[in-house]
Amino acid sequence: MERLDEAVFLALNFDGGSAIDQAMFVVSGRLTWIPLYLLIIFLIWRRYGWRTTLFAVLLIAAAVGAADQICNLFKNGLQMLRPNHDADVAPLMHFPLRNGEPYVNKGLYGTVSAHASTTTAIAYLAHSFIHERLWRTAGAVAAATVAVSFIRRRWFTIVAFVWVAMICYSRIYLGAHYPSQVIAGVALGIVIGIIGVWIARRTGLYNVAKE
Repeated sequence: MERLDEAVFLALNFDGGSAIDQAMFVVSGRLTWIPLYLLIIFLIWRRYGWRTTLFAVLLIAAAVGAADQICNLFKNGLQMLRPNHDADVAPLMHFPLRNGEPYVNKGLYGTVSAHASTTTAIAYLAHSFIHERLWRTAGAVAAATVAVSFIRRRWFTIVAFVWVAMICYSRIYLGAHYPSQVIAGVALGIVIGIIGVWIARRTGLYNVAKE
């Protein structure tokens, strides 16, 4: 299984040239996605009002903090080397250039991808808030009406999926994680997202404040 993980990593970690290298650094940067975060806040506010938006932001922030800390526990506990620190893999991989120098992560270990887990948790919770009315409506109206609503709003589903996929792939391209570590991060993010949705429903955060 470990060899398969390495083989898939090496297949995905190709030399895309300077343009792809720089694009992956941008994609992987946390500040890059601030406009998307602001869009998410706006969409939640438009649907629920400020009170729920504030709680939603706090809930998402808590989910991100939990995902990050759990990833740190795995990294410090299991201590699995990142690909660009693995003596067996590093000679075979592509090191993207940053400021003219081959990029290597400062942290040695990357057992579970924090980028993948936090991004997935945000996407899961944001999608749930933005589409909650659709889920509640599904049991009460005809399937055709639900389908029309989904098609009308599907753009955020696509954006969320592409966003998570881009972040996950950038971590592999930059040599920070093996595919299995990224998948583990996504799985952790989904679990945290599910817990967050349960908390939101228990506290009544999905009560629409305005139309």
